[in-house]
Amino acid sequence: MVKLDISINFCVFMLFIYLLEFCYGDVIKVPPLNINQQDLLKHLSLRDIKIDFPALYVFGDSFVDNGNNKVILGNEDAIGGGYLPFGIDFDGKSTGRVTNGRIGVDFIATIGGLPYPPPIMGMSKIDRKTISTGVNYASGSSGLLPQNGHVLHKNVINFFQQVDLFENSTMKDLKGTFDSPKKLKKYLSKSLFFIHHASNDLGVTFEVEMKKKYSIYTYAKLLIKELSKQLQRLYTLFARKFFVSNVSPLGCSPYSINTIIHSGPCVEETNKRVSLYNDLLPDLLEKLQSSLSGSKFVHGDIYKVFQDVFESPESYGFKDVNSSCCIDKNGTRIQVCAPNIDPCEDRKTRVFFDPFHPSEAMHFLWARRFLKNSSICSPINLIQLMQA
Repeated sequence: MVKLDISINFCVFMLFIYLLEFCYGDVIKVPPLNINQQDLLKHLSLRDIKIDFPALYVFGDSFVDNGNNKVILGNEDAIGGGYLPFGIDFDGKSTGRVTNGRIGVDFIATIGGLPYPPPIMGMSKIDRKTISTGVNYASGSSGLLPQNGHVLHKNVINFFQQVDLFENSTMKDLKGTFDSPKKLKKYLSKSLFFIHHASNDLGVTFEVEMKKKYSIYTYAKLLIKELSKQLQRLYTLFARKFFVSNVSPLGCSPYSINTIIHSGPCVEETNKRVSLYNDLLPDLLEKLQSSLSGSKFVHGDIYKVFQDVFESPESYGFKDVNSSCCIDKNGTRIQVCAPNIDPCEDRKTRVFFDPFHPSEAMHFLWARRFLKNSSICSPINLIQLMQA
C-alpha cells in the first residue's frame, strides 16, 4: 500500500512538472543581442530542425517598425523611437524601435538565419537594388485605412502605401537581381510576408475620427475588406507565405487603463471592439487560402498571448503587467517617454516599456510563441510555415 501511494504521488508530481513546463508557462530569458541562428534555436530548444527561407518582408505598425518612422519624423518624435530611452538595451542606440531593445520580427529573422530586414525609408538606392534577404515597410501609427496618422498630424505609411513601396520599389529592384522571372517568382513564393496591422485603426483613429461615421460592426467589416484587398495585391505580386497577426488587447495598455474611465482591470469597451475585428480575421484568411492557388495563410493570435500573460504573469516571467517602464515629461508613466530619462531597471519583468508598446521581453515572448506554439497559430505555427 505504501509503495502504491509513493507511485501515485510520483505520478502526480511528474504530471505537475509537465503541466508547469508545457501548459501553463513559458519562462525563457531574453537572449544576447547578437545571438546567431543556431544558438537561438538551441535557446528555444529547437536543435533538430532545419529552417531555410530566403527573405522576410514586414508590413505593419509600431509593433514591428524598426526605423521607418525615425527617418520620416526625425529623432525627436516618440512615434519614431528616435531617442533614448528607446533602444537602451540595443547597445544603447535608439534605432527607431519603440521599445527598449529588439522587436518580435528581429527574433523571427534570426531564427530564419537572416539579418534584421532594414527599414525601407533608411535604405540608399544602392542598398535597395542589392538586398535580397527582406525589407521592413512598417510605420508606427499606421494602419489599414488612409485616415491613420491624421489625428496625430503625422505623415505615416499606411498599409496600402507599404504595399505600394513593395510593388514600385522592391519588386523593380528584385527584377535586376534575378536573371529570369521564373527564379524571381520562386524566390518570392518561398519568402515570408509578416503582417501586423489594425491596432491604430481600432484605437485612436476610431476613437477620434471614425466612430462618428461607423458602427463598431460595420467598421470591423470595413477593416477586413481593406486587409483582404492588400493581401490579394501581395498575392498578385507572387507572395505566397503570409503570417497575419490579429490585434492585442488595447484596453489593457497602461495608457488606456490610466486615461479611460472603466471598471475591472482593463477597458472592456476597447477590448470588445478589438475582439470583433479579431473574430472576423480567421475566416478571411481561410477564404483567401482556399481561393488563391498555392497560398498559405497563417493566423497569429497575439491577443491570446497577452491575455495569457495578464492571467498568469509569473508563469511567463513577468511581475508588472500594467505600467510603463519609462517616465513622461510630467514625471508620470502615462504619456510617451520623455527624452534621455532613465527608465525602470526591471525591464525584463515588465510587459510594457512605454504606455502603448511591449518591452523587449514581451516581444520575445510573442515571437517565440508564434514560432513554436500551435495553440496560438492556425492552421500551423510560424516555424512550420517557414519550412513549408
